[in-house]
Amino acid sequence: MQWDFQVDSAFNVGATTFQPGRASSDGVATSQEISWGATGGTVGVNRSALQISNTPSSGMLTTDGASMMANTYTHINNGNLGSNSVSLRSTQIDAQLQLRPTGSGLPFESFLAPYTINFSETPNVAGTCAAVSAVPCDDIFVISGSLNASFVYDGFQYFVSFFAAPELATLDPAVCAAAGAGAGCMGFTTQEFETTDVNFNLVITSEAIQVPEPGSLALLGLGLVGVAALRRRKQS
Repeated sequence: MQWDFQVDSAFNVGATTFQPGRASSDGVATSQEISWGATGGTVGVNRSALQISNTPSSGMLTTDGASMMANTYTHINNGNLGSNSVSLRSTQIDAQLQLRPTGSGLPFESFLAPYTINFSETPNVAGTCAAVSAVPCDDIFVISGSLNASFVYDGFQYFVSFFAAPELATLDPAVCAAAGAGAGCMGFTTQEFETTDVNFNLVITSEAIQVPEPGSLALLGLGLVGVAALRRRKQS
């Protein structure tokens, strides 16, 4: 079974919060970029940013076939923000997925998957890093929310999942705490003065490997070492 898909992801500006800082710094949020640092400055020079790219995206998926890239999330980690800068605290990403059987002429069916990012802009002082860091100190992202949905077509149930590539990891409790999250959180850390890309892929399955979840999160679509789905079953 083949499917046409469209994915459109955006930051929820109203749900974005910043950690307060000095008067000469600020945070700015739009649907495709959140930046923080020196007021009136430049991303990559004296501001850091989180960006969404490859959106909207579209293509064709085959049930139980290869995944397709949905969107890319990029953190531009600038270590020159200056002391006590305003920084990102949290945001919400709204991923809008539309699906229909290829060649059917049917209207798209829409799914909305919101998920939350907690962020910690670290002080970059050696000896204070919560995460092991080649350059003091890695910034911390914690992601929570489910990116799974099920739907029925022609009497059969299917499952659509987003998953991160590279995979998200279960972070050390101290790293979770630094980002304001509980033990067992999932996410990633990013090195100072580096740009980090995280791709989110999309797959439709009828049957797949069941992957254990971290005890504190009901995550099936984020950071999995495989694709989480239930067994295909005929609907009565």
